[in-house]
Amino acid sequence: MRLTHFIVCFAIFSCAGLIHAQESTHPDILYGKTHEVIDVSTTIDGQSYPCAVIINKNATKGGPAILFLHGYGECGTDNERQLSVGLPKHAIDQPELWPFVLIVPQKPIHNSEWEEHEKAVIHFLDEAKAKGLYDPEKLAITGLSQGGHGTMAFARSHSDRFVAAAPVCGYLRPVFTEDRQRIKHPEATKTTPAFIAAAKELKALPTWFWHGDADSVVSAAESRAIHGALKELDADTRYTELPGVNHNAWDDAYTSDDLSDWFRKQLGE
Repeated sequence: MRLTHFIVCFAIFSCAGLIHAQESTHPDILYGKTHEVIDVSTTIDGQSYPCAVIINKNATKGGPAILFLHGYGECGTDNERQLSVGLPKHAIDQPELWPFVLIVPQKPIHNSEWEEHEKAVIHFLDEAKAKGLYDPEKLAITGLSQGGHGTMAFARSHSDRFVAAAPVCGYLRPVFTEDRQRIKHPEATKTTPAFIAAAKELKALPTWFWHGDADSVVSAAESRAIHGALKELDADTRYTELPGVNHNAWDDAYTSDDLSDWFRKQLGE
């Protein structure tokens, strides 16, 4: 499946990853909104990898962009679920708040970390760059939960590609083994060795961490620890802890004027 695009008013991605002009299964996201959706899905090593590039009415093709990494619940290969939660939803719903090209891959396997799918993610960035869909000098990264972990992982391993990173309710240490078994870690602090090492890799990149203090899925200690370790290095880092908020810190984050303004500043808008 190659690049396909058109202006969408009523659109969904089918399970095959093709775009159909019909009533949306997510009317709260797509209903009545005009934006361009570009399908850059691919197959790598026999695995199907969906990806959508979204250009809302306030974004500019070839302009600043954000790579968004979704969470556990949006995994799959329908090229649709990853648009229903977090930044894609709010960027389509509030284009004035998010005037950026969005690159939105979908991770096919639930019990896996984003870095296991690094080849696909980098392919999508390179493909979108080759097609002139965004300015590679103005690319930021954000993600929620599993995607928050992926944000930290890619910001560390590909710091040359990103100008800023905003992990939301994320975790630093992988929680799945290569054979898909879950790992339990002791609670982290800013002096935990893995966090000190990660901070050294992240210190040159502006970061903003978001987490609910009542998160029962991913402990807020993860965000506190990496932010604290970065502060020890005098890095350009921020942390917003949301009182009484459980795992869904993303709706607060992605409807925040402050976070939008921060991305505008980092992306030179």
